[in-house]
Amino acid sequence: MKARYVPLIEAGPERQMAIDEALLRTYDKGGKKPIFRFFRFKPSSITLGYTQSVEDTIDEEKCRQEGIPFVRRVTGGGTVFHDYDGEITYSLVTEKSHDNIEKSFEKNLQPIIDTLKKLGLDAKFKPYNDILVGKKKISGSAQRRGKRGMLQHGTLMYATDLKKLSKILKLDEEKLKKKGAESFLDLVTTIEDEKGETPSPEKLIEMMKEEYEKHFGGEVEEKTLTEEEKKLTSKFEDRYSSKSWTYDKEWDRY
Repeated sequence: MKARYVPLIEAGPERQMAIDEALLRTYDKGGKKPIFRFFRFKPSSITLGYTQSVEDTIDEEKCRQEGIPFVRRVTGGGTVFHDYDGEITYSLVTEKSHDNIEKSFEKNLQPIIDTLKKLGLDAKFKPYNDILVGKKKISGSAQRRGKRGMLQHGTLMYATDLKKLSKILKLDEEKLKKKGAESFLDLVTTIEDEKGETPSPEKLIEMMKEEYEKHFGGEVEEKTLTEEEKKLTSKFEDRYSSKSWTYDKEWDRY
């Protein structure tokens, strides 16, 4: 299966989320090739899952003090800290899977699992959308299904500042205890924490790209955003920048 690779883009959260939605929308109109990319949030940012409440999930004042913007994603799942110095986000748009949701996550996450195994880490899929190393989460993902396409995107924490994240999140202490954890830090990890060192983000992206090329059959065309994708990105970026979207989820459904 021939796929398209969109080269690395560094941008703020509004633009990154707008790009992902633009890729899904254009694929829905008749795209033939799966699309995948890796990107970094600049500045470091927070994204919230589609159904999450800003007020109940993050400490807005601490975000402002740290200069960390936050936006709502079009996908589900939980809160993600996209640390510019410690996290890589991947996304792919492909034909809507006929598998159940858990199975589609597992299939699309296999290249990241294989990358971690190449680094000597005992990585495994945990239903329905996480990757664990040992008993700790190192990657989480989320999906949005369109008319004929599907967007899946997620994180790989290679050196994320987990202490900063724990200060920004409003954590449910009861839920932590039910998971057998004394703190949030007992549940998550990074490549750096596991190995004491980590490859550069450029090297990690190269490794993951190679694994996704195998995933899509070895034939990959490298191509930047099309003019139509750029126009849609600009349109959607206005919405992702708005308070009505971030706080009230108001958007043009399709």
